[in-house]
Amino acid sequence: MTNRMVLLTGSTGIMGSWVLGEALARGYETFVLMRDADRDSALERIKAVLRHVDRPVSDISRIHILLGDTSQPNLGLSKQVLDVIREQISAVVHCAACTSFNPLQDAECWATNVGGVVHLLEFLRNTEIPLYHVSTAYVAGKRRGVVLETELDVNQEFNNTYERSKCESEKMVRRALDEGRVRGSIFRPSIIIGAMPDGRISQFMNFYNVLHLVEIIASRRANGNEVVRMATVPHGTKNLIPVDWTSKALWTIIDREGPSGQVYHLTNPCPVTHQMILEWANQLLQPANIRVEFVEELRGKLTPLESILSSRLQNYSPYLVDEPQFDRTNTERALNGSLPFPHIDARQFDPLMEFARAQQWRSLFSLRRKASTQKPVAVFHTTDKQEIAPTPRVSEIPAQL
Repeated sequence: MTNRMVLLTGSTGIMGSWVLGEALARGYETFVLMRDADRDSALERIKAVLRHVDRPVSDISRIHILLGDTSQPNLGLSKQVLDVIREQISAVVHCAACTSFNPLQDAECWATNVGGVVHLLEFLRNTEIPLYHVSTAYVAGKRRGVVLETELDVNQEFNNTYERSKCESEKMVRRALDEGRVRGSIFRPSIIIGAMPDGRISQFMNFYNVLHLVEIIASRRANGNEVVRMATVPHGTKNLIPVDWTSKALWTIIDREGPSGQVYHLTNPCPVTHQMILEWANQLLQPANIRVEFVEELRGKLTPLESILSSRLQNYSPYLVDEPQFDRTNTERALNGSLPFPHIDARQFDPLMEFARAQQWRSLFSLRRKASTQKPVAVFHTTDKQEIAPTPRVSEIPAQL
């Protein structure tokens, strides 16, 4: 892209924070859409992200904060701000998403994942601005076997509202691409884990629930040798991808192929096996005289630890079985060997665990709020005021509208 100004959503999320860092590393200038109650709290969170992804504080001069929300009409922004953004940006990178598997958050998932795309497509109507949409490889739902990048809706069943909402939002983007109403590309990452080699990540979700439970079990001491059964397909795999590789792959493909209209699986070509996870966990649990066994079905009376595991992993149980194999034809062509996928085995679980422990299993922003003596940061709210960080390039927009 010759114009190096982009709009990024989800810039403080697990993937979006690293997408922002990589954009800055490549010389992009960014508008970031944030749901904070005021600009000061948003600015503090962005500064925390910059530290997290090893970017200099001076990069803040290339980040322009917009207080808004993709789940709101017009992105929660005034018409004046929308018009100026459309004139200045060369692309939208949409990372914002609700990734919860909790049924209690189904409404938020639908509003964020589906409603957000509805409002972005409306924002891009009658423009030539490309949309780079971050979906998920798990739009495949309950499918097994090989899933092609060219496939989406094949009447598959879904495990939860998250998968269903991401499939629906990708279908809307796909229709807009096919009908020529928007240009762009679609990216489908799998299960994101911390960066290599130190395990940095801004939040501990999904796969980290398994790691956290292993640590909780390891803190116990069994009177004798205790076996804990876990309902998991022993021969399955987990498609884990480091967040730093994922963000680099996304930007490499954008810079090389532009709005190609293609779908790219950002996935692990050699997924980690359940057996590998089991061996690592049991080595960690050995001092506690506890051993985990993977069984396809829990039968009989559950021990207290087995009950805890079953309860804590209830929303994740669909992902403890086997998973699809994700075709990477478009991704491999676009990367053309320039960004080899890092080797992941049990040795990488140690830095993931160590980083999570160091962060007390709290998100980047939870730790900041706990440590701060100032007014707590308010998140996930939109105000009537729309603020943009003042810079020469956007000086025609007032700081408050």
